[in-house]
Amino acid sequence: MLRKEFKDWLIDSEKYDTTTINSRLGNCSTIEQAYGNLDGHYEKDRLSAVSKLLKYSKQDQREGVKPQLPLEIDGNIYTGLATLRQALNRYLEFKLELEADGDSVEEIVLNNDFKIINNSKLTSNMSQLQIENENTLLLLPIKNLSNKTFEIGSYQRGYKWSKKEILELLNDIDNYEQKEGLYCLQPLVLKPLKNQKEKIEISNTTYNIFTNNEVVDGQQRTTTIFLLLKYLEYKGWIDKSCLYEIEFKTRERSGVFLKEKLPLIFKSNLDSITKEELERKEYHDLKIVNQLWRDFITSNKDYNNVDVYHFFVVTSYLIRWIESYLFNEEKRNTFIKKLLDHVKVIWYSLDNSENDNQIIKVFLNNNKGKIGLTSSELIKALFILDIKNSESASISDIQINQFALEWDSVEKQLQEDNFWYFIQPDEEKYKDGTRIDYLFDLLLEKPNNSDDFFAYRYFEGKFNSQKDTKDISKSWENVIQLYYKLLNWYQDSEIFHFVGFLTNSNIKSVDKLLIENKGKTKEELKKSLRKTVRANFKKKGKTEEGDEFFIYSKDHLHYENYYLETRKVLLLYNVFYYMDNMAGHKFPFELFIKEKWSIEHIIPQTPKDIEDIDIYAQWFEDIMAYRELEGGAALINRIKAYPSMEDLKKDKELKADLDKIITESEDITHDLNNLLLLDRNTNSTLSNKLFDEKRNKILQFDKSGYSDKGKPVFIPNETLNAFNKTFSKEINIKNWTKEDGDNYVVAIQERLNEFLPTKLESTTPKA
Repeated sequence: MLRKEFKDWLIDSEKYDTTTINSRLGNCSTIEQAYGNLDGHYEKDRLSAVSKLLKYSKQDQREGVKPQLPLEIDGNIYTGLATLRQALNRYLEFKLELEADGDSVEEIVLNNDFKIINNSKLTSNMSQLQIENENTLLLLPIKNLSNKTFEIGSYQRGYKWSKKEILELLNDIDNYEQKEGLYCLQPLVLKPLKNQKEKIEISNTTYNIFTNNEVVDGQQRTTTIFLLLKYLEYKGWIDKSCLYEIEFKTRERSGVFLKEKLPLIFKSNLDSITKEELERKEYHDLKIVNQLWRDFITSNKDYNNVDVYHFFVVTSYLIRWIESYLFNEEKRNTFIKKLLDHVKVIWYSLDNSENDNQIIKVFLNNNKGKIGLTSSELIKALFILDIKNSESASISDIQINQFALEWDSVEKQLQEDNFWYFIQPDEEKYKDGTRIDYLFDLLLEKPNNSDDFFAYRYFEGKFNSQKDTKDISKSWENVIQLYYKLLNWYQDSEIFHFVGFLTNSNIKSVDKLLIENKGKTKEELKKSLRKTVRANFKKKGKTEEGDEFFIYSKDHLHYENYYLETRKVLLLYNVFYYMDNMAGHKFPFELFIKEKWSIEHIIPQTPKDIEDIDIYAQWFEDIMAYRELEGGAALINRIKAYPSMEDLKKDKELKADLDKIITESEDITHDLNNLLLLDRNTNSTLSNKLFDEKRNKILQFDKSGYSDKGKPVFIPNETLNAFNKTFSKEINIKNWTKEDGDNYVVAIQERLNEFLPTKLESTTPKA
């Protein structure tokens, strides 16, 4: 921290007394002790990361959230962090003014091509810096964005904001108090498109700025504020003159939706998004809004694309947030005034940029390494720049449009979860929005230990070498060929189901399957996939005596001993149901992953938590039927003779007999004939319920699509068939009997006979 210079700046500002000045200096020192040198953070991200660490809302205070370690606050945390934020904002103002003053000749926003060098001084409220014959930098209130047009270029990624970003922005604005200092969004980097300018007045000074601009950086923020303003105008709370326009150079459907169709969301019933959900910081939980989206897009199929999905999510949450927190007119007017007058953007206009190539380079240099931008989005800009460098202007425009349309088409297909999860079932990978990154990683056979920007660095190296200008365009052709190969797999039912099973069982990843089956015909591929499953199911184990056995044989599959192997068999059994019985339908691998299917016992393992004497008796009735034990009726009558569990436990002899049956039965309930797949919501709801109640709940959930807790559920077909006993000759819907279990295993064996081994060729252990 430039302590002396900062102190002098505070004194010169004539706004602070000695006590306040010393307090600001002390506060900044406290921040440095916790998070490191402030000047280093300023060079890195203009203090953005530190500012986020100091965020603390009234909601955080109510929930007792602690500040980010290693920072420690004595006394009231909310007040203490607010004081630190005020000091940090003063230091940010000081550094920005120092930089603009010419004492530090560095980049303001971009790279070495766009340095701000002048001696004019920023005013105390950071209102403006305009450089003659250079670029324009000023702090512009949101209200001054009105009547302007922002164009989103073909090299730009799609709109990606979601639940987390919009709720944090709305809460930030709502909690902002002017005395805390400047509230400023990240830079809006622009390239003027026309010579038309508008006079605006800031702090009694008039400036001329361009009214039509291409957004080089800042699409996410520009679009989000647009959505917010459009809703406020729709409700009649602000005038239409407060709005601006957004246009898309290639993603035309997105532009049309923003311009004409947003009222479709405004009119939607969004009540299922509750205030409780808005307050919970479970930002990745999008189940409710995704269901609303499915309902919405059913009636608006023409706008089923990734951009519109994110428009829908963000708009839905901002509507429900406003309805939940700004229902009072006074609160709403206060929020709107903050938004229009006090929230500002850093307006950075590249007034003298000569051509599009220069702008794309700015985009790349400004975004390279940002967490919010994926490797493929940077690659896209490189490819467009390569086309511009290789062709005349008229030809390049046509080729860029074709390339952008192809790119969006591929990304749209990858965003279809049923397609995506059959090739890439790891939820922790490629979760930042774009999925086309996976194709580049597959194409380049990305090493496991590489970071997320491996593919971009590869293509950046190719672009910079300029040895062969055809390499870049050829690479895109290879991506398209790879995409169509995977699409061809997806469209073939047999290949789809085998590939999906192998990837979702962690037997083989798609990159391995591509390498192993390169050059094979479709029929050869199908034979190879079947062979891969058979080979995996030949896995052997050893008994305590040293005898070998096949783990995947029906007699050895077991909940505790071989959980993963049993889960694979049950998955394949369900997958084959679709192949054998549901022509034209695909197994929902996306639900298998997203709903986290697990193994459920048909009959509970033990009755240890049962306190109701009738339910306790029913468990023994179920287990006696399941094990075909003699004397069951007499035993049940002995149990029912007692009015309560407390009375039964006093009968030491009976309790000993019952405990013996429980112990002997526990391992048997882990066998395949008592196991099936269920999604986690259903599984948790059924808990330790008995067969009859489980069956009733399963049928109820399957009919409604929701659990008792309102959570969406999907009952696997063969789980439903098991509870309906479709393979049993004599149907007893009250108990799960041994006959039911035996018939169930026979059905599994018959369907998977090609893959489930029965016995070893030789049972003699190898020497």
